[in-house]
Amino acid sequence: MRTTVVPVRDRVHSESQRAVVERVLSLLDGDGPLVVNLVGPLGVGKSAVLAAIAAEAPGWAEYADGHLPDGPRAVVTSRAPMPLGDAVVVRVPRWSDAEIERLARARGVADDVVVRLAGGLPLVARSLCQALLTPIPADATGALADHALRDVFARVTHSRDAALEVLAVVGQGDEELLEDLLPDQAEGLFAAVAEVDLVRATDRGLAVVEPFRTLLELRARWRRPVARRAALTTAAARTRLLLTTARDDGDRAALAEHALFLTDDPTIRRALFPGGHDIPRPRPAGPGDHDRIAALVRWWAKRRDLDVRRCERLLAGWLDHSPDGFHVVHDEDRAVGMAYLPRIDARTVSAIEPVLQQHTGDLADGGGVFVGMAVCDDSSRRAALLRHIVAAGVRARRMVVATSWPRYQDLARVLGFRHVGAARHDPYGCARGSAIYHQDLTALPAWLDRLTTPGDTRRDVKQALEHLRDDAALAGNPLADRGPSALRARILTGLDHLTASPDPTLAEAGRALHGYYVRGHRDHVGVAADLHLSRATYFRRLDRGLTELAALFP
Repeated sequence: MRTTVVPVRDRVHSESQRAVVERVLSLLDGDGPLVVNLVGPLGVGKSAVLAAIAAEAPGWAEYADGHLPDGPRAVVTSRAPMPLGDAVVVRVPRWSDAEIERLARARGVADDVVVRLAGGLPLVARSLCQALLTPIPADATGALADHALRDVFARVTHSRDAALEVLAVVGQGDEELLEDLLPDQAEGLFAAVAEVDLVRATDRGLAVVEPFRTLLELRARWRRPVARRAALTTAAARTRLLLTTARDDGDRAALAEHALFLTDDPTIRRALFPGGHDIPRPRPAGPGDHDRIAALVRWWAKRRDLDVRRCERLLAGWLDHSPDGFHVVHDEDRAVGMAYLPRIDARTVSAIEPVLQQHTGDLADGGGVFVGMAVCDDSSRRAALLRHIVAAGVRARRMVVATSWPRYQDLARVLGFRHVGAARHDPYGCARGSAIYHQDLTALPAWLDRLTTPGDTRRDVKQALEHLRDDAALAGNPLADRGPSALRARILTGLDHLTASPDPTLAEAGRALHGYYVRGHRDHVGVAADLHLSRATYFRRLDRGLTELAALFP
């Protein structure tokens, strides 16, 4: 039997880790040979857990940092499971955000930057607190990361600091990319980096685990901004090249996700790649997930002050017509987020019509996936869910999005999705209109090029006005993603709205554009005279009209 020396709660400061201590102690109460392998990432607090176990059960051997036990009953710590035969593997979990916040406050730090950057690792949290008390300003995140990484690399042998930083900047990389970025260290570099504790293998090469990837990139932004930009440019060009020849849907989706990361766009990074935690990929839901999906929808509706009954009716229709359209993201074995993204076909049209409403007919024939709902309150898991949604759209070659949430509407615009219009009725009872977007994702390099080098929308609108009756010319316009007829109709509808505007300036702008481009006068002097406008006022109205029409194509 064990002899209590120090209460467990005085040795560790995390509820989940106290549970680990109690579990290991209960295992050690048994009879016969036993090896317990405590597993967790660098900085998670394995040593504190081991010390608490040793204090409560002093008769057992204590082994740290992956040393093999030489006795029949022992507790061993390591960052990954060790080949120890019948050893019982017990994972030491990361701390929750609330626990990290309490740790920071206990050290006199109240800034939430510790929670954002620590990634649930108390080692990193303590180092960040120390840096903030130095003091380093909380908004100098690069300097904070630099300070925290000193403690990290003091515990990692053969850290390959420069290679890890480059890998963190580009998100992930294969052997060729690493050699391109670090030609002076190329020989044996990939194999050496793969052995570092802070690196994991992915389907596209190697990646630095979180939160160390985020810390390394913040340090690079602060210390080597030009080198960071050069690495991003090199990686982006290489990813685009691979995309031009990719045929497999899975490859296209993975390359597109990496290319979005490499845009370095702040909105895309915040929404899709916030950093801090490595989250398992979401997966298609099964029948066993449906009750949890319903609970998440009810929770979401109440939290957002939506009409719960309307949301439940939508959910019931979706479950009846396309239950395979649901996807979930998990926290261990519990679904904490869900998305509804069915394939658009004859089977699902009736289910998605209550959200698309008057736009259903125009959008249902093009195939692809429909995104009708995404529910997740944790930023890291929500980002994983959103990346999964984009990947599903890439695989299906087209995506249609209906959303009432300004944050998702902003993301759709930043991703270059085409705004179709608004639904007539509020499908969720949220007192906001549902905006509807779509995007053809067949030509991925062209789509990504528009994100990184956006075209002049006013120029494209002007070109469309100049060729309103020429289908061949309109087909080549960047705004004609739904064909020349749809672009012509959209331009003419926009002109009608301008001309009918109660604002006299906008109405004159609409009439100026209509008179010159639609009626075909092709004579600025004549159109200005017809409108009783001076030449200077007339050209100002044309310019204002082009700006207003361009705003229809975010």
